[in-house]
Amino acid sequence: MPACAHSAPLYAAVELGSDSFRLHVASWEDGAMVLAHTLNEPIRLGAGIGPDGCLDGQTVRRALDCLRQFRQALARWEVRAVRVVATAALRVACNAPAFLPAAEAAIGHPVEVLGGEEEGRLVYLGVAGALPDGGERRLVLDVGSGSTEIAVGRGDTVELVQSYGVGALRQGLAFFGDGISPDAFDAALASSRSRFADAGMLAGGAGWNRAYGASGTVRALFELAGGDAAGALGANAADAADAAGLLALRHALVEEGGFMRIAALSNQPLRAAQMAGGLALLLALVEELHIEELVPVGAGLRAGVIRELHRRARQDAPFPESA
Repeated sequence: MPACAHSAPLYAAVELGSDSFRLHVASWEDGAMVLAHTLNEPIRLGAGIGPDGCLDGQTVRRALDCLRQFRQALARWEVRAVRVVATAALRVACNAPAFLPAAEAAIGHPVEVLGGEEEGRLVYLGVAGALPDGGERRLVLDVGSGSTEIAVGRGDTVELVQSYGVGALRQGLAFFGDGISPDAFDAALASSRSRFADAGMLAGGAGWNRAYGASGTVRALFELAGGDAAGALGANAADAADAAGLLALRHALVEEGGFMRIAALSNQPLRAAQMAGGLALLLALVEELHIEELVPVGAGLRAGVIRELHRRARQDAPFPESA
């Protein structure tokens, strides 16, 4: 609906992710994000980085076309402020310095390449805003396509963020190029555990009764549990899963061939490999951090950006960029 019908100011968050480009137009009302409009385009920036470390031409053209479409969508809304953020793929692509000015011209706003710690902080704020404030100390996991962030905090106070330069897509490309076998998954899991070997000490060695999984990979895996791997996470799959449930999901998707069936039916072997990489990373985090229960949350980076724009408006602080 048009912006004039909104009783609260609207803000726009644009995420140039390693897998998809996403746009949220939303307000923040009564302590919650109220979404007015959203767009999601699978650009696959991470997969478009070649052996030379640079984004290939076809991926760049697809990305710029998407940003021009986002610009047209933004023009239909009277937003108070816009923040455009980029994540892991544009942190590492060798031609990012050449791509970014073209991206800014296409969308009509500055593009901010987030460091891993800032990305994790915003993810935490997005997740915290979607949960009741019960005073608990929270662990938030964000397994993205190009990187993984863990964040610890209480309420809206972020105590710790740790970013790791490995994500679901990278792990999938590294270990599942020739198919998703139990041996390949074991290798991916061992690699993931070695990457997160210090995570337990950093986030608190005593373990966690509960952790929260932000956005894409976690929710996609939980959705798979309700489809091809129905029942693997148990009756409450939509709400939470314990370590045993995740191991059951692994059995259904790896040993019983669920990932390969998904690849064959969808004709998207890269997508199946990415999800297998994400599951290996998630299982490693649950093991290394001694997590008893994992809860998926439908909020993350973009919700955190919207929250921060709203906070700056209330404090009359400078915006990263004015609409």
